[in-house]
Amino acid sequence: MTQWVPPTSSDANAPPRASATTNQSPPGKPPGGGSATNKRAQKESSVKETIESILVAFILAFIFRAFIVEAFVIPTGSMAPTLLGAHMRFTCTDCGYRFAANYSDQSGSDEIRIPHTSPHTYRVFCPNCGFRLPQRDLDNPTNGSEKPPVHYGDRILVLKYLYLFEEPQRWDVVVFKSPYEPEKYHYQQNYIKRLIGRPNESVLILDGDIYVGQPNQRPREYTIQTKPRYVQDALWRVIYDNDFVPQKLWRDGSKWQQPWTVRTGTGWQIGDTPTREGRIFKFDNVGGESTVFFDPNVNQITPRGTLDARPYAFTDWLAYDIETPGDPNVVHDLKLSFVYDRAAGDGPLRAKITRGGDGTDEFIAVLTPTEASLVHRSKGVERVIGKPMPLPADRNRRPLRVELTHVDYEAVLRVGDVEVARTTPQDYRPDIAKLLNEFALNVPQPLPTVEITAANQQASLAHVGLWRDIYYINRPTPSLGGASLYWGTPIDIPKSIMQLGPDEYFVLGDNSLISGDARYWHEPIDLPADGNLIVPAGRVPKRFMLGRAFFVYWPAGFRPAAMGPGLAPNFGDMRFIR
Repeated sequence: MTQWVPPTSSDANAPPRASATTNQSPPGKPPGGGSATNKRAQKESSVKETIESILVAFILAFIFRAFIVEAFVIPTGSMAPTLLGAHMRFTCTDCGYRFAANYSDQSGSDEIRIPHTSPHTYRVFCPNCGFRLPQRDLDNPTNGSEKPPVHYGDRILVLKYLYLFEEPQRWDVVVFKSPYEPEKYHYQQNYIKRLIGRPNESVLILDGDIYVGQPNQRPREYTIQTKPRYVQDALWRVIYDNDFVPQKLWRDGSKWQQPWTVRTGTGWQIGDTPTREGRIFKFDNVGGESTVFFDPNVNQITPRGTLDARPYAFTDWLAYDIETPGDPNVVHDLKLSFVYDRAAGDGPLRAKITRGGDGTDEFIAVLTPTEASLVHRSKGVERVIGKPMPLPADRNRRPLRVELTHVDYEAVLRVGDVEVARTTPQDYRPDIAKLLNEFALNVPQPLPTVEITAANQQASLAHVGLWRDIYYINRPTPSLGGASLYWGTPIDIPKSIMQLGPDEYFVLGDNSLISGDARYWHEPIDLPADGNLIVPAGRVPKRFMLGRAFFVYWPAGFRPAAMGPGLAPNFGDMRFIR
C-alpha cells in the first residue's frame, strides 16, 4: 500500500517587485545626494516593499500548492518500477544492466524509515540475465547485495482538482484519499494507483488482463481493455535486451547461455559477447532458411525458499521485488523489437509471437524487399491483417526499426514507428468462458513462443529486445501475507466482481504482486457527517479524488558521497507520468 509523504517544503520564492520609489538627485547635485531623513525613509520603504514581496510570494506559493499543483514523495514500491518508492540501486556485474530493487524497513510503522544503508543482505537477481549479484562487489562497494545504500522515492507533481473540470480516465495515475483502514487513518492517507474501473462499470481481472462489462451482463460477455500506446510504453518490463550481453560469469555452477537459439537450418550467427559485433545477429544464407527462437528455460534463477532453479522469462517475476515466494504467473503479452538491415537477397524475414505453446494463435511480421505485413495464423489458417505497407526501393533503403507486439489480445506491427497493421476484436478476441474454466480448474497456462526466421538473404539484426506487459494478480499472494482478494477476482463470481456505482472508481497498483490496492479493501466508507457519504468496500468515491500525477520532477537523487544523502536529482530520469 502506498502512503504519501509530502516534501519538507513546497515554498516558492519570487524576486521582489521593482520599487516605485526613485532615488533621482535634483539638478546640479551629484547622484546619491539628499538629506539623511530622505535616505532613511527610502531605506524603510525598500525594506517594507521587500517584505511585502516575500509575503506575496509565499501567498502565491500556498495558493498554487493548495489549488493547482502539489508535490509528493513516493515512499513504497506498489507502483514500481513506473514510480519508485524507497529503493536500492544495482548494476549487474555480468551484463551491466541497471535496475532498482524495493526497500522495506519491515518495522510495521506507518512511516517508512529510510536509512543511508539497509541493515539487510538480499538475494538480488538481474532482471535481464538472471545473474545473482554478489554480496560484495570489490570494484564497486555500493553495488553489493549486503547492506546496500537506500535511496528516497521519486518526487512527483500532481494536478490538483483536475477532476472538477474533466472526468478521470481509465489508466490515469491518480492520487486520492485512501479508504483503507478508516478506523486507523480516518481517510487522511494519500494513495497513488492506476485507475482501472469507471462509474457504473463491472470489473473482472482474468489472466493478468482487465475486463469490463455493464451491470447484469454475464462475465463471458465482458470486453478486454487495451491500453493506449503512451501508457503501454511505460509498462513494458524487460525479459532480455541483447544490448546487454553478459560476460558469462559463473552462476550456480554454470555460465550464461544466449537464450536466442537456432532451432532449424543454417545461416544464423548469434552474437553472445559484450562487444559491438557480439550484440548483432547475422544471417548469411542466400539459398536456404533458418529459425532462431527464444528459449526461456536457460539462465534460470533459484529464489529463497525453493530447492530447484526455475525459469523467469515469460512470467510475472519482478526483480524489483527481490524475492517473491510462490509460483510465478505466465505472461502472454509481449513485445519483440529489433533493427533489421538487409544486405542482399530477396527472401522474407518473419518474426513470430505465439500466444500459447499450442500454437492456437500466431502473429507473424513478414518483411520482404518490397513490403511489410502482419499475418494472423489460427488453427493452420493464415490471414493478412489490414494492408501491407510498401517499403522503400533498395537504393533508398535504410535499416528498419521493427516492433511486433501482442498485448491485451491485440497484435500490432510497427515499422519505423509507422503502424503497419493492428488486429481488431473481429479478427481476434479472448475466449472468456475458456479462461474462466481454466482459472476454476487451476489449469497452468502454456508459455508463449517467440522466434525469427530468415530465408534467402544476407542480413543483420541489431538492438534485439524482448519485453513483457504487467500482470494483474487475481489470487491471494504470500507477498501480502495471504490476504484475501475481495474484488475483481473470479474466485467467487458474481459476488467478487467489482460493481461500481455512480461516481465510484476502482484502482490497482502497477506492481500488482505487492500492491495493497482496492482488490483487498473490505471496509465500506461510512461518513454520515460528510453529506451522508456511504460507499461499498473497494471503491474510491469521486470526492476522494485529489488529482492526476503528471511529472517526476525530482527522481531519487544521486549521493555526492557514497554514504551521504541523495542531494542531486537524477535529471535523466525526469519524466512525465503515463
